Amino acid sequence: MTPIGAAFRAFSLRIALALVVCSSVTTASVVMVNRYIDGKVGTIPRVALKTAPVGPNGANFLIIGSDSRRFVNNAADYQAFSDKETQSAPPRSDTMMVLHADGDHSFAVSFPRDLWVDIPGRGNAKINAAFNDGPQKVVDTLQNDFNVPINHYLEVDFQTFKGIVDAIGDVPVYLPGVVLDKYTGLYSGFGAGCYYLNGASALQYVRARNLLILDPNGTYDPDTGKRWSPLDATADIGRIKRQQDFVKKLGRIAVERVLQNPTIAPDIVNALMPNLHADVAFDRSALNDLVRAFKGLASGGPGIEFETLPWDGPTTRDRQSVLLVKQPDADAVFARLRGEAVAAPAPSTTTTITAGSVLHPGDVRVRVLNASGVDGAAGKADQDLENRGFVSGGVANYTGPSVTRSQIRYRPADVAKARLLAGYATDAELVADTTLVGGEVVLVLGPGFKAIGAKAPGRTTAPGPPLPTLSPEEACNQAS
Repeated sequence: MTPIGAAFRAFSLRIALALVVCSSVTTASVVMVNRYIDGKVGTIPRVALKTAPVGPNGANFLIIGSDSRRFVNNAADYQAFSDKETQSAPPRSDTMMVLHADGDHSFAVSFPRDLWVDIPGRGNAKINAAFNDGPQKVVDTLQNDFNVPINHYLEVDFQTFKGIVDAIGDVPVYLPGVVLDKYTGLYSGFGAGCYYLNGASALQYVRARNLLILDPNGTYDPDTGKRWSPLDATADIGRIKRQQDFVKKLGRIAVERVLQNPTIAPDIVNALMPNLHADVAFDRSALNDLVRAFKGLASGGPGIEFETLPWDGPTTRDRQSVLLVKQPDADAVFARLRGEAVAAPAPSTTTTITAGSVLHPGDVRVRVLNASGVDGAAGKADQDLENRGFVSGGVANYTGPSVTRSQIRYRPADVAKARLLAGYATDAELVADTTLVGGEVVLVLGPGFKAIGAKAPGRTTAPGPPLPTLSPEEACNQAS
């Protein structure tokens, strides 16, 4: 097996991206879109499995990342996704995840691919070997070894992941320097910063497990003519954490963008369905369980809690480097997957981007509503904002309770965006509004509204409590 082929194996968190899509498209609450989804759920290819009935404490979804090359049909894909093995070889997986979907208490656990387990009918081996005998063997291993029931099964491949990201839009990821993974092709040639990844580059990122960073004191590489040092020595464990962070970010962006523009929902569904595989019992009810699990990612709540199964090692078994289940820590995780225990909600660690330092007009989407009584005022203000770099969220007439002056309405998490806008709409008052959805700020043009001005001197933010200063990485993580 080539190093490139090995690097392609584990990407189970990509499956979770499919779940994010399910969440985003259904939460849009558009009747036509819902009917479209109902029809598409019935077209998902099915896998015959013996699974457990769903109990009263939430459903468990086994999420598998398949390395199937079924979609390869041209020279470029063959070069990118092929190794010494034939295209007809059975799909494999080196990592997997179990999502316990229970609304606000949803919990996802990644299983490291080198975890040493007892596979029914095969004996002791790494958990990734269970999938060699098919998904039923994985279901049986989780049930027999850990008493974790599996109610539903989902599997997706490379192309589906790429299609989902491209349908949703570019996703921001912070990279700490010039970063390279020679096996996946990831390369950040412009140094430290926030990179917006499309489907192809996102796939390179979530697969990366051999990350190097440019370092004048590092090891010389003749292939690149540069010196590099390892960025992450944990390989698969580090990749799992990056995948989890990417899924949470993509989930938030997916929900927000579909709420803002429900017309993209069919595109996302079409990117998802052709290569998604599910158990026979997976239906709209199961999909709705996923909706409830993922909706918190865009509502300012904690969303799904991600964890990697506690492990010890590495150590050696049968002349292999393996990881062992760490006890008693793992038993607490298994109890949560069984719905027997729920962790107390962690205090929110959400912070706000600092308007005066890392936030720019291009980071803020503004919807303009006209309550001024002047025809065309909203359209002009919208154009003026675009001319100053803001992103247009559209215009409409205001239909809410009467206002006596202009307002900038914002979700509490978006206060920095509102304060930045206030530097241009200087006669507007800031009004927190928890009913707003999506990531945009709403400018209501009240009676006597004058115009959008140049940024007011010394007015980087509106009056209010001081905002915490974020690192560039934290600011990138909050970008949309």
